[in-house]
Amino acid sequence: MRQILQDISLPLQEKLYSYYKLFYRGERGILDRERQVLMAQDKTVLDFATYLNGLTLSKWKKYTNVSKIVLKIRVKGTGKVVLVGYHAEVYSPARSEYGAVSFDTDEFTELEIEFPENKEEIIGFEIDAIKDVEFAGGSFYGEFDEQDVRNVELCIATTTCRKEEFIKSNIQLIKEEILEADDDMKNHFYVHVVDNGRTLDPESLKSWHIDVHPNKNTGGSGGFSRGMIESLEQEVKATHVLLMDDDVVVLPESLRRTYRLLKTLKKEYHKSLISGTMLFYEEMNVQCEDVGTLRTNCDYWPLKQRLYHENIKDNLLNEQYYYGADRRYAGWWYCCIPTPVIEEYGLSMPMFIRGDDIEYSLRCKADIITMNGICIWHMGFINKYNLSFDLYMRWRNLMMAQAIGSIGKEVEVFNRVCKSFRAELLKYNYNAAELILKAMKHYLEGPDFFKIEQGEKLLKENAKLNEKTVSLDNFDGIDWDLPGIWEDKPRKKLDTLWYRITFNGHRFWPEKWLKKDLECVLLGDAYQPQKYTRRRRVLAVNPDLKVGVIREIDKKRCKELQREWKKLMKKYKQHGAEIEAEYRKQREYLSSVEFWKKYLEI
Repeated sequence: MRQILQDISLPLQEKLYSYYKLFYRGERGILDRERQVLMAQDKTVLDFATYLNGLTLSKWKKYTNVSKIVLKIRVKGTGKVVLVGYHAEVYSPARSEYGAVSFDTDEFTELEIEFPENKEEIIGFEIDAIKDVEFAGGSFYGEFDEQDVRNVELCIATTTCRKEEFIKSNIQLIKEEILEADDDMKNHFYVHVVDNGRTLDPESLKSWHIDVHPNKNTGGSGGFSRGMIESLEQEVKATHVLLMDDDVVVLPESLRRTYRLLKTLKKEYHKSLISGTMLFYEEMNVQCEDVGTLRTNCDYWPLKQRLYHENIKDNLLNEQYYYGADRRYAGWWYCCIPTPVIEEYGLSMPMFIRGDDIEYSLRCKADIITMNGICIWHMGFINKYNLSFDLYMRWRNLMMAQAIGSIGKEVEVFNRVCKSFRAELLKYNYNAAELILKAMKHYLEGPDFFKIEQGEKLLKENAKLNEKTVSLDNFDGIDWDLPGIWEDKPRKKLDTLWYRITFNGHRFWPEKWLKKDLECVLLGDAYQPQKYTRRRRVLAVNPDLKVGVIREIDKKRCKELQREWKKLMKKYKQHGAEIEAEYRKQREYLSSVEFWKKYLEI
């Protein structure tokens, strides 16, 4: 039986038109959005073997039992369709041709062309436009045995909190492009919007297969857990739950492609997660991450290097298998989870935000599938640094994830927490150190701390400790070196010795002997000790947003925080093992439907 694998998309959204090479390469042509037709200039070539429109044949063959591949497209004018394929060689992509079909018609005509058997990684087609050529879309089809196609009930669970415009736009797009389309997928596709902010009007947004659920503000972990519960308890039980952020730009074709892949997966991949790629909203051709890895030093890191998807070389690199990285995870900006996985491993842990998706992938020991064209666009994280999220939530949740057994002992969580606390003191960032201390304190209270719904309250309390940055225009007379701000100065031996003995001036050293001139350092996690050495104050700068904040040495506060830290370390040494055992004992309950219904009061 014949099944659609993917449709050929055009950059109909205005913002995406500037990045048309994600859809086709060559001359831009003229795009008629109303008719959804691309008009090519005479004697030019349109190449559709691209990130969004090339077919990753190697993965379709790996994950499904597809046999024959057929291309159907609608064209008008005089030209030629050339079937092409690409595979990666050592230094550059290798292109091959697999046949051509000419056309000469005054009316739109559907061409059906079969690809010969080949071993290419990506296949696609080019249109050689001779005269008056117009392209009106098309699709790739695959042949399957009937027993290789299964029923899929796909639910989107998206969590939102006071981001009305993003979520309303995505609901409307999904409604128009999928639920009102002439396609059987609409009968097997559902949307659950979990409104943590309770600012949406459910009745105005609800419609066929779309539900809105006002929810307590329990962060991403609570919102996505609610979405999983609703998906599994709806009238037609979901076979898969697709977790997706609210503040993203998504192509309906990515959703269709996910659904079609799920329908035809081989049995051995029925429990695999499908992870959608995050592309930068600010630079829409650039890949941020599709699969991440948790390093032993606790850094979250993309598995793949930065890729630029207007290039066929990077399209090919993205589809290769990457070795040498353990502890892989799929981010919940776009993560499709099979129902049997949820039933076996449970829902999210009550982490509120930060690391819940990492913990879940590691708990499930997830096999993860990615594919070109299954993606979203999301604002980059570099300009979203927030002490409450990136220090308190991060360290608290990582300690909890290791205690319950999702993260192995080879990951140096406790060591990194201690080093992070020490580094923030040395950087005069006492608010940050206080948040790390608070994270350790709450972790040591054991799993009972996480059973109390207090995420929003903690968020508001912790927000008071976030640094208040202002525009760099407020700091006149400073010799800026914004490109150089990313690097530390070379360490000097005497300075290093002084730095360690005096704890960067916090002990044994009069404050009046510290340098008074202002040094510029990088805002965020960066540790630049030479720049801080012997300074009375520094200016911490975000060079992208052009904002900064003054930090000054405060010996009294440093001593107070160190005193509290020593108390916590004593408790950790005496009771750490029994606290960890209690976390592991409570893991199953804290991720259960029973717990979450009580927690969410549903």
